[in-house]
Amino acid sequence: MAWTGDIVEAAYTSPSGKRMAFNYDAALEKKTSLKTAENTFPDVDGAEVQSLGLGGKKFPMTAIFSGADCMTEASSFEELLCERGYGILEHPIYGKHTVVPTGEIARGDDLVSALNVTYVKVIFSETITDRTFPDSEVAAADALDAAIEGYEDVASGAFAGLIEAGSVDDELQLQSVLKAQSDSLFKGITKLAENAGDLQQKQSLLQQVQNLKTTVQGWIGKVDGIAANAQGIATVLIKTARLPSEIAIGAMAKVEGYASVMKDIINNVKNDPVGAKAVTNQYAVTSAILGALVAAAGFGVAKCAGDANTSGSRASGGVSASGFMSRAHVLSVCDAILEQFETYKAYADAQIDKDVFVDTGEGYASLLETVVCSVQLLQETAFDLPMTRIVRLGRDRQVIELLCELYGKDGFDRLDQFITDNELTADEIVLLPMGREVRYYG
Repeated sequence: MAWTGDIVEAAYTSPSGKRMAFNYDAALEKKTSLKTAENTFPDVDGAEVQSLGLGGKKFPMTAIFSGADCMTEASSFEELLCERGYGILEHPIYGKHTVVPTGEIARGDDLVSALNVTYVKVIFSETITDRTFPDSEVAAADALDAAIEGYEDVASGAFAGLIEAGSVDDELQLQSVLKAQSDSLFKGITKLAENAGDLQQKQSLLQQVQNLKTTVQGWIGKVDGIAANAQGIATVLIKTARLPSEIAIGAMAKVEGYASVMKDIINNVKNDPVGAKAVTNQYAVTSAILGALVAAAGFGVAKCAGDANTSGSRASGGVSASGFMSRAHVLSVCDAILEQFETYKAYADAQIDKDVFVDTGEGYASLLETVVCSVQLLQETAFDLPMTRIVRLGRDRQVIELLCELYGKDGFDRLDQFITDNELTADEIVLLPMGREVRYYG
């Protein structure tokens, strides 16, 4: 970027998509670390230094806010810096970079010699986003936490910005769609919450669902309050979808439970066609709820799997505490989550193609990041699980004898799982015939 002598704006866009411009100190810096390895040898003076490329770039900056609202603006800037995830720095000299605020955030308010001026010092560190190298499970879990928190903020804001409530007719149509779709959401989420094995957790979840339902019904019960509470309504609906996401049930059962709720939401659209004016409001409500269900399903399955592996917890019989038996099982669940995202995408594409409204795509992009982070954590989980193996028997075998050969002293504990996985008949339980293919994990 050529220097022209003009003042160029500096700005930071947070992980949630909020952009804030700021003035800056005249002394601007960029620091680039060099990756090297230094080798010394007993009989040789000096050292051999190997160049291993470049490390990260750092941009120390002092953001300056002035005027009567300087302290409020500085506080808002600090909130953006504290969001988890990576953002975009628009540097006045070095251009745009994907960064993460690092180190300490130092704020100064001089109420004597520099009244109405507040500064915030921070170091922006450039980060790689198109990673092709494996990441740790802990890092993948942190990325997922940041992604879903960011998604909830972005999706609720996108909903509020998309709805039409300029007339009484618009508000009535929005009210009608919200009633139908929120009723289906609360019904489906209640059914999911009832699957919680722990009685205390189940009662807590059901109470939370009921409280959120009461809040939403209060907001949408009065037409004149819908537009004012639009973002709050979306936030509640999105958080409702996430409530039972971490209950301890099988991974595929959890995904299928969320898929069932999605089906009801989509059927509401098919069974209740609306006029051209209401398409925008119907899309705003339906896409927000569908996206929330996809995000919750992926987050819940991946988070439970990651937490189980981090704690080293394993159930008996070689099955992970999250219900996964093998790497193939994990990958099948990943496929199911991606299929749910495709269902959401197909609905969104079909509605946008009608050219009745314009969607900025912020919610879509944030949801995609959440799904990718979910799949990435699941894939990290898969490395801790056994591979599926298939063998063809060279002779007739008794089941217990075979299991002891395959699994050693744990063979007997695998009996029920082995019978189910291989769909053994009554005769095969007594004696497996030569030539029979059987599946096991090792």
